[in-house]
Amino acid sequence: MGQHSPFAEHSAGLVRGLARALVEERDEAALVDRVRTIARQLLEATDDPAAVTVADPHPQTTSFAQDLTPITSAINPLAPPLSIRQEDGQSVSDTRLPPQYVGPPGRVHGGIVALMLDQVLGNAAHASGLPPSYTRELTITYNEATPLDAPVRVVGRIDRVDGRKRFLSGEVLVDGRVAASATGVWISPREAQPGYGQSITKDAAQV
Repeated sequence: MGQHSPFAEHSAGLVRGLARALVEERDEAALVDRVRTIARQLLEATDDPAAVTVADPHPQTTSFAQDLTPITSAINPLAPPLSIRQEDGQSVSDTRLPPQYVGPPGRVHGGIVALMLDQVLGNAAHASGLPPSYTRELTITYNEATPLDAPVRVVGRIDRVDGRKRFLSGEVLVDGRVAASATGVWISPREAQPGYGQSITKDAAQV
């Protein structure tokens, strides 16, 4: 898996802090102070980028060589970011979403909920070492609000595999309750299947 620089992760974290300040700070003077502090920290890091360290580096939890997604990437400031692990045959992520992901007041935007489910189910689709696959269908049922700044768990699993298709399900859990659930189909392209290149060469030779 590819690695990102501590400088990039540090800078992205500061930009996330800026995004939070902009959406939650109502006092103008306090906002100015927070923006000034973040700006100073960004500039300080550029004095010697190679010397920047991150106390708790975000793990690489996707199958991509360089994770740039807006949900799990440590260097994409749009991402929370989620850290996904394997637990009891499932992909699991525990997170707490800050105010920049708001939809209705106090609640996570439904599109962000969908994004989290798509990413965690997609992780589950690849966790077993199967060839790459991509989302074909994703159906989400929203049962209750997903709160901001509160513990949230996102879970995904493969229910069955049928050829190139993988059928998955998952949930967003809040205090053990299912706030949202999802079912989906991931499909692996033909060219990703083992032996695909050899079969093409064989067929061409027989023409």
